[in-house]
Amino acid sequence: MTGFGKTQGGDRETQRQRRIQAFGLPPDDFDPSAASESELIRFGLPTLDARTSNPLATAFRHTFLQQPADGRRLRFISALPAAGVAPVAPLIPLAAIAAQPVQKSVNWSGGYVASRGGHSFVSVMANWTVPSVSIPPGGTEPDYRSSTWIGLDGQKFYLDSSLPQIGTSQRCRPGAAGGAEYAAWFQWWARDRGTQEESLLLPVSPGDEISAIIRASGETAVICNMKNVTKGIMLEAFTAFAPGPCRISGATAEWIMERPSPPESDGWKAYDLPAYASFAFTDCIAEARGAASPELYDHGLETARLIRMYEITASPRRVRTISTARRILDPAKKLELAYVAP
Repeated sequence: MTGFGKTQGGDRETQRQRRIQAFGLPPDDFDPSAASESELIRFGLPTLDARTSNPLATAFRHTFLQQPADGRRLRFISALPAAGVAPVAPLIPLAAIAAQPVQKSVNWSGGYVASRGGHSFVSVMANWTVPSVSIPPGGTEPDYRSSTWIGLDGQKFYLDSSLPQIGTSQRCRPGAAGGAEYAAWFQWWARDRGTQEESLLLPVSPGDEISAIIRASGETAVICNMKNVTKGIMLEAFTAFAPGPCRISGATAEWIMERPSPPESDGWKAYDLPAYASFAFTDCIAEARGAASPELYDHGLETARLIRMYEITASPRRVRTISTARRILDPAKKLELAYVAP
């Protein structure tokens, strides 16, 4: 990711307001599972939108709106830091650097589905467990980073295509005080558009179950919802707007473990991947809609293409797989991610 140049203070906050608009927090006693459709819409929360052709997505949204199972009341918190808080250190989340069809990549591991038959994806959702990370065996790099996210589009060969994505980040550094670092974030990536990664205030710890939804609200905007199921906390909903002339093509939907790149990189030299605990994306669902139809259609992992991540080592020079993805359809559908040690 690249920043917005030399903007300062209020200018930076104005730019953020143009990119992201929060819906506002509901009252403390608000129960989304019992709210009316108009109340859910008011606070940017997903309505069931139940149709005969999208039972999986309907069930996901129903679960997303529920109170914690242990009897606690769901707590809502603001999405973004207050004005004047410095942005996170720049990163460059990239489209998968590989040829189509994608089967391997230097920066992505996971899976994606491609739209068919004139349909376009209008939502993507999933649950995942935040993976704990550590320095790989024998690792000597100063910084190891990974990002775990869901997104729409991101395949760089589509006209004006970009990538709204929401997820968690995992970072570890030798000798760093406090050990590994975990956080939540959003970004609408677009090549050469100087898009900024936004820190989100949702608290994140390794082992937490995260649930997230991205919904298109037109060709140039998405509504994002994120919930820490383990902690019983839901993030304030927000609308994000596409940078520049970019639009949502709806061509693909993704569930990805990525190793991002520093701002001075050309994208091929990403941060080294930390050793991460195996985890899974569950309830991986994307909804598609035809150009002339209001119907929503479920797409799961049945047609997903899997991506394995590789690196090119210098000594000895070789290509080595560092992260793999495995699709499991029975008894429960999930996408398992695993780190491959040296």
